[in-house]
Parts: sequence; structure tokens; C-alpha cells
Amino acid sequence: MTTFRSKKIFFISECLVNQNIRAYGVGNMKGQGCVAEILNVLIKNGIGLSVVSCPEVLYEGLKRNACGKGRYENFEYREICSKKAQELIDRYKLYLDDDYKVGGFICVNGSPSCAIDYCYRGKEGKTKCFEPGVFIEEVQAKLKEEGLGLEFVGVRIKELSNVLEKINSIISKM
Repeated sequence: MTTFRSKKIFFISECLVNQNIRAYGVGNMKGQGCVAEILNVLIKNGIGLSVVSCPEVLYEGLKRNACGKGRYENFEYREICSKKAQELIDRYKLYLDDDYKVGGFICVNGSPSCAIDYCYRGKEGKTKCFEPGVFIEEVQAKLKEEGLGLEFVGVRIKELSNVLEKINSIISKM
């Protein structure tokens, strides 16, 4: 018996699938478990998920407090992010080698690690700056080294309808 595969996937930040791992002091984006609206769009369209585990959890564990990007700009954390970025790139290349269509990486704006459009700096992490988080910087560097492109979708819950539109637009082109 042959099983049909859509061969369509998105990479997605772990905290969108499991908000329980978010840092203390950071509210849930929506609901209590996963961000259902995003997952529902992907599920409805037969899109697989490749969950990208949170590098902050590897670095500090679950009992960590909200912070700005500056706390993670150090050699030890960048090493963790670099290894995780290479894992993501290796998986990405496996998908591409098997003719999968990869929609992109759905990540979390505002995060010191996984932001694409903006994150926060300053002593208390409250100064908004328009730059990616540390992990995304490492992913982008590895993509550039490999000559690969990958679309990023930064989630901001206050603009969830725009995020869902963007995801649906990407899916329509897959």
C-alpha cells in the first residue's frame, strides 16, 4: 500500500507548538498550549511541520526569565545556536534532495533568539530594534554559506491575520 505524501513542509519555532516553554515573564502568544490558528492553517492544507527546538532551553533550561538579545550575545550561546542552525540546514537539504517544497521558517518576532523582523535590547530588554535574534542570525549565516534561500515568517500575535495571510500566500505557491 502506497501512502501519499504532500512533500510540503514548514520549519516552525518550538514555542509556537508548545507555549509552555516560553521564558517566565513572557506571556503566551495565544491560548495555553499551541498557537492553534497557525497549526490549523498548516494542517488544513496538508503541510508537515519540522519543529525547531528552542536554543534558549538548551542554554538555560525551562526556568529562565524574559530578557533582551544582549544576554545571548556570547560565545557559548552562539555555539549552541550555530550547531542548531547547522542541524536545521542539514534537514533542509535533506528535504530539498527529496523534492520537498519547503515553505519557510515560521519564527517569533520579539524573541532574542528567533525574531526575524525585530527583537528587544537594553538592560530590561525593552528597547525595540529592527534586527533578527541570535539564532536567526546564525541560521541566516549558514544559509548564506550554503548558497541557500529560505523564507522567514515572523509571528506577531497582534498581527495574526496578516501572518495567516502570508502563510496562506506561501502555501498557494508551493
